[in-house]
Amino acid sequence: MPRGTKRLLAAALLSVSALSAGPAQAVECASNPQFSTCFDANGLWLPAGRATFLSMPDTRVTKPGQVDLGAASELLRQPLVLRAASPDRDGRDVDVLEYALDVSYFLSFGLIRNLETSLLASMRAHQTGAGVGGIASQSAPPLEHNAVRDPRIGVAYSLDEALATPGLGLRLAVDATLPLGDRSPFANERSFVAMPSATFGFQQRALQLRAEFGARLRRSVDFGGVTLANQGFVALGVAVSVFPNWLTVSAEAFGLPSLSDSRGRAASPRVTEALLFPAEWLAGLHTSFGDRGPWTVSLAAGGGIPLSSETRASSAGPQTSYFMGMTTPDFRSLVIVRFAPLEQR
Repeated sequence: MPRGTKRLLAAALLSVSALSAGPAQAVECASNPQFSTCFDANGLWLPAGRATFLSMPDTRVTKPGQVDLGAASELLRQPLVLRAASPDRDGRDVDVLEYALDVSYFLSFGLIRNLETSLLASMRAHQTGAGVGGIASQSAPPLEHNAVRDPRIGVAYSLDEALATPGLGLRLAVDATLPLGDRSPFANERSFVAMPSATFGFQQRALQLRAEFGARLRRSVDFGGVTLANQGFVALGVAVSVFPNWLTVSAEAFGLPSLSDSRGRAASPRVTEALLFPAEWLAGLHTSFGDRGPWTVSLAAGGGIPLSSETRASSAGPQTSYFMGMTTPDFRSLVIVRFAPLEQR
């Protein structure tokens, strides 16, 4: 392994150790069952391995004995807003989590032919918001400024060679977050979250199409009348190489539809049906600086799609409204740097 790769690998492993070394606490991050903060407000799982898109990996995996490394920063605006009662008849919007800046380090390692394992460690470098206390009081202390998020591990197998069809790819994977750190509000889950998935790819010259389907399986939590429980996962994307190795443009959308009724314990009796459906779109620019070297830089931005819904009983009959549900930011921006050995490109 080249010396530069060894140094990068050592740095990534040190970062992973530092981020996930905190002891697990027996105390939940919230004792109120109707306003549990034991969930991660950032619903985007960045691919730890090879990736042209932001929400989906490539169908190829890391070659045996090789390592891919990467780092990313994400800025989210208003991923968690709650309407609370107030003298105003329309209530007031509480920015429970107003801004969040997440920093992640990740790597993938080729175990054997077509099989890789991956590891991602992340921290919330800075966040602002009223927190749960802001729901009942405008003078409650705000959220802590930073937090350690749960690390994530994964294993993936590529069926590209088995398909033996130029341009077609298939990747099967299982990823899981590990509840190892302190239970920080809106940064950690209350349990393991596992996600089996299948990624399909098609490439024809400068055009790439990608689709991923899966499910996130978790222990449910209630927050403000909404239940966050098991979710499906669907993502679709298209990318075009405008100038080879200089500029690739991508567009994608992903969503996490709830697999059950999303009404929580604190839901109004007038709410007859609720669906939590976090969804976002992202547009990205990617460059390898005009050569076939190991470095790739991606810049991306996007926002939420109002697919969450609520149906209320009224004198005029059932009324359904659509909005951006919890864990759906109204704006997201990303910067991602990836390092892959030359022979992988």
